[in-house]
Amino acid sequence: MVVVTDGTADHKNYRMFKIKTVAGISDVDMLKEIIRRRLTHREWQFPDLIVIDGGKPQLNAVMTVIRARAPELTRRVVALAKREEELYSPSIAHTIRLDSLPPETGFFFQRIRDESHRFAKKYHHKLREMSYRPR
Repeated sequence: MVVVTDGTADHKNYRMFKIKTVAGISDVDMLKEIIRRRLTHREWQFPDLIVIDGGKPQLNAVMTVIRARAPELTRRVVALAKREEELYSPSIAHTIRLDSLPPETGFFFQRIRDESHRFAKKYHHKLREMSYRPR
């Protein structure tokens, strides 16, 4: 989880979630677990906007958790599909292409997505390195 405050990466609030309940590889189920666990931390401020890495399936999965646990956040969620460079929102029937937004807005969403990928990849590499260490 990456956090952006006032347009700047807020590294001290980044969090790593080790997947506990999902067997195998299912990004949809992993996202549901992460959102569920994130929302249990009431001491963490609720975000103004939640940007999900993925498309419609990821958004729909996350929305089931948000509607059940924090319905006040339902209008604060979007998903960004990388291949199509489109934003999905549960409150808007159509998708929004990033190239239809002002350049600084589209770039902002891309930066968030790219930073989340960088952070997740770094964590994944750390976990793999730890699993290869001799005991």
